Amino acid sequence: MKNIQVMLPTLRDREGLKSIDNDYQIHWMEDKDFNYPYPGAAFDLVKYTEQCSLYIEENHIDGIVYTHDLANLVAGVLCDRHDIPGPSLESMFLTNHKYYSRRKEPSSICSDYIDLDTGEWGELEPFYPCYIKPPTLTMTLHQYRVDSQEEMDSIVKKLRVELPPLLQLYTRFFERYVDLDKYPLATKNIMVVEELVEDAEQHCIEGWFDSLGNPHFWAESDEIYYPGDRNSIDVYATPSLLPPDVLDNIKEYALQRVKNHKINRGFWNVEIWRKGDWITATEVNGRSASVWEDLYKGTYNISLYKAMAYLSCGEDENCLQESFKKNDGSRVGGQFHVVTYGEGKSEELLNLSHEIEAADIEIMTPAGSEIAQSRTSGTWLARFNLFGDSFAEIYQRAEKIREKLLLQPEKSPNTNHIKQPPS
Repeated sequence: MKNIQVMLPTLRDREGLKSIDNDYQIHWMEDKDFNYPYPGAAFDLVKYTEQCSLYIEENHIDGIVYTHDLANLVAGVLCDRHDIPGPSLESMFLTNHKYYSRRKEPSSICSDYIDLDTGEWGELEPFYPCYIKPPTLTMTLHQYRVDSQEEMDSIVKKLRVELPPLLQLYTRFFERYVDLDKYPLATKNIMVVEELVEDAEQHCIEGWFDSLGNPHFWAESDEIYYPGDRNSIDVYATPSLLPPDVLDNIKEYALQRVKNHKINRGFWNVEIWRKGDWITATEVNGRSASVWEDLYKGTYNISLYKAMAYLSCGEDENCLQESFKKNDGSRVGGQFHVVTYGEGKSEELLNLSHEIEAADIEIMTPAGSEIAQSRTSGTWLARFNLFGDSFAEIYQRAEKIREKLLLQPEKSPNTNHIKQPPS
């Protein structure tokens, strides 16, 4: 029986790997101070990485499963150090650090950085409107649209206090493991500044590299946002409704982006903006989109977690067979989000008691949670997956569900419109 080590496991990881736990020995590398997606203040990523390394020295490990952005950094160190199939640390660093990731895009959008200590821009003259985000972190935390210097000064003043304690988890890790001569900003408190992209369609291509470095595609999806300038997610929908020739072009573009980031093993996904013939990467991720496990299962009858486990142990053929199980594409799926711009107790904004038919709802802000806005796009209160024969049909069902969930709908994106998927 092969042994699989799971880095910083989440509840989703435990659920997703249930189907294979009779075929593999699963080693759950937990840490009492780690919570996903927001680690506890006492969590030490370097200490955790070294503990996992010692565990490998004392136990036989065949593969490593990693499903989020901190876990893939740890996996990069361990795969390099112990010659285990998987990603390199440099490739995972490049996908995690948004400034250096942008530098790997030869025709990318205009971008720079702001030194939080001084407020000075790195190379360019300030430009507005723009979009700023931390070089690391997840879930769009502390990401903002900025329209003026006055607004920027106010946000930077706030971030000088709030951000360094969050970033130090990463900067200490980078100081220990990353080549700082090559990547000197890795340990600096900065914000990444990007040209604001508006009115663009967004898509996601997910794929993987086998043990010989051959690329394979897993799924293609559309990321649909609410109208307006707040960039609030409405639904992740799969399969993509793009015409085959356009989709082929985007898939080839995505593959080149991951190669630019030195990824040649494991799962990856690339989020892409598109306006007509113009395309550019929104973000390159050196891991699977594990949050879509149930979306993929319900739409295609395939398991991303099974595929990740197979691939981690070098079982390319099993991974291919899982991918080949995909149905004929006649079924559609959507992961819908319940978003608020409000603040207060979760139970004041979200109906936590209402039983809603035909929706497996993931509550992201349980009772007692204090909602405080820390990003332009709002806070995700909940999300749920729906499946059917057409997007129009599942959209209508989703709108009815969100109407029942939202206690203060006036503080949320407009849910009284029937949107059409991108054409």
